[in-house]
Amino acid sequence: MIVEVIAVGTELLLGQIVNTNATWLGSRIADEGWDAMHQQVVGDNRARLAEAIRVAMGRADAVVLTGGIGPTQDDLTREAMSDATGRPLQFNEEFATELAGWWQRRFGREMPVSNFRQAEYPEGAEQYPNPRGTAPGIGLRHEGTWLFALPGVPPEMQGLFDANVAPRLRAEAGDLSAIVSRVLHSWGIPESTLGERLDDLFTASTNPSLAFLASSAVIKVRITAKGRTEEEAEALIAPVEDEVRRRLGAAIFAVDRETLPGVVLERCRARGWRLAAAESMTGG
Repeated sequence: MIVEVIAVGTELLLGQIVNTNATWLGSRIADEGWDAMHQQVVGDNRARLAEAIRVAMGRADAVVLTGGIGPTQDDLTREAMSDATGRPLQFNEEFATELAGWWQRRFGREMPVSNFRQAEYPEGAEQYPNPRGTAPGIGLRHEGTWLFALPGVPPEMQGLFDANVAPRLRAEAGDLSAIVSRVLHSWGIPESTLGERLDDLFTASTNPSLAFLASSAVIKVRITAKGRTEEEAEALIAPVEDEVRRRLGAAIFAVDRETLPGVVLERCRARGWRLAAAESMTGG
C-alpha cells in the first residue's frame, strides 16, 4: 500500500507556517506499515493542485490531501479533485441544513453564504462528519485509487484520519505490516568517513535500508526494516545494527530518542557524580 500526502496552502510554500500535518501523517503511515514514496506541497492554485493530484494518483494507491476544504475563495481542494477525476461537484442538502443549524445554535445568527461551499463534494464521494469543525472530510475511490481530503487544522485532520481514512486503508491493504526504524547517534566521525565505513552495507541492503542524517556534530545512522509484524522487522534490523556498531565502536553514544545531554547526565548518575552549573558576568 503506497500512500502519498499532498499538503495544500500557499502559506506552507512561503514558510509562514510549519508543515506539521505532513510530519504527523508520515509517522502514521509508517506506523501502519504502508509505504510513502513522495510528498507534495502545493499552493492555493486550482490547476496546479489538480495536476498534483493526477500525478499522485498515477503512482500511489491512496492520496491524502490536507487543507483547502474551508469556506473561502482560496479553498480549492474540492474543485481540484473534481478537475483531476472528471467528476462534477454535487451539493449535500442535508449537510448544508445541519451546518446552517449549527451556526444558528452556536453564534445566534445566519451562516455566511460562503460556508455552503463546504457541502460540496465530487460525484461518488462520501463525506465524513467533522466533530471538531465545520469542514467534513471527503473520501473518493476513483479508478482504483483512494482520494481523501481532510482539513488543514491539525486536530481536525488527525481525528478524521484515524476515524475514517486509516480504517478504510487497512481494509484495502489486507495483510498487516510494520515499518520499524532504529537510529544510532554517532560523535567524532565525519559524515564522509562514516559513509565510507558503511558503504557496502548501504549499497547491499534494501530491507533493512540505511540512511545517514547529519545534524550539527552528530551523525545519525537510520536502519529501517519492513516486516509482517514489528517483531519481524526488529529481527531484520538486529544483525545490521550489530554490524554498524562493530564498525563504528565507541563513536555510537545514543539510540533513537536519546540525546547527548541525556546520555551524559545518565552516565554521571550511574557513577554517582554530581554536575554543577554556575552563571556569572551576565547579571542573571
